[in-house]
Amino acid sequence: MSIYLTRKIVSPDFERLLTAFHGLEGAVARPNQGIRVEGLTGRLDPLSETQQKMLAAAIALVKGEADRRRTCYAMELEQLVQICGIERGNLYESLLNETAKLLKKGVWIFDEANRSVVRTVWFQSIEFSAGKIVFQFADKALPLIFRCTSDSPGSDLIKGIQYKGKHTLAVFAMIWPCRGKGVIEYSIPRLMQQLSLEHTRYSYGQLKLRILEPAFREIYSRDDAVFVLFRPLFSGRKVEGVRFEVTVGEEARALRRLEPEFRIVPSGE
Repeated sequence: MSIYLTRKIVSPDFERLLTAFHGLEGAVARPNQGIRVEGLTGRLDPLSETQQKMLAAAIALVKGEADRRRTCYAMELEQLVQICGIERGNLYESLLNETAKLLKKGVWIFDEANRSVVRTVWFQSIEFSAGKIVFQFADKALPLIFRCTSDSPGSDLIKGIQYKGKHTLAVFAMIWPCRGKGVIEYSIPRLMQQLSLEHTRYSYGQLKLRILEPAFREIYSRDDAVFVLFRPLFSGRKVEGVRFEVTVGEEARALRRLEPEFRIVPSGE
């Protein structure tokens, strides 16, 4: 029997590069800006809610595509307007401004198999023509796009584009990566940061009534396979944080049949 040994060369410089990659600003504070699927790890640039919806709508067009060389995908402009919930008053100005900003946004991608780090924008171009919007993806972004639109368990990047509420997509992006991982707790300051509300003076009562309850109810109205167990965490009489557990799939449907409407669990239960 012959035994073959291979020597793995580890570059100290590359290891330092990876350390810097995993410590990119915002990666720890905003974990919802990270993607990990099928050997690829991505760090997304911060996006406004409209930019998130535009990107997610474009990615949804790729689902089921067999031709990995195809880069351009079109959809009706009116459909995109409805998905993004852009106000009609300044429709075209808002759309053009968000498009210009989105074209500058991208992602860092770490490929575990090839031990490479790539920086790429999402789109090479975005074209408005004959009532349609045409997204041309950047070549380097396509491997991540195809992995995220596959039928693998990690292909959930495109969920949530249907939400219309101002903060619903942000709430969804915060809870979805946590599904099936047990109980998750957030301090109020961290929760406010996740929702980009750190510069407001919302009390917990305002946060609950204006942001959390409407967002979770919209998530419930769109998807019967999501169940959220949510409760405040008290220190004395003051709410210091929140706790939630996200269940999806058939187990979530069974729980929803017993409790179809979202509710915040009182501390005594």
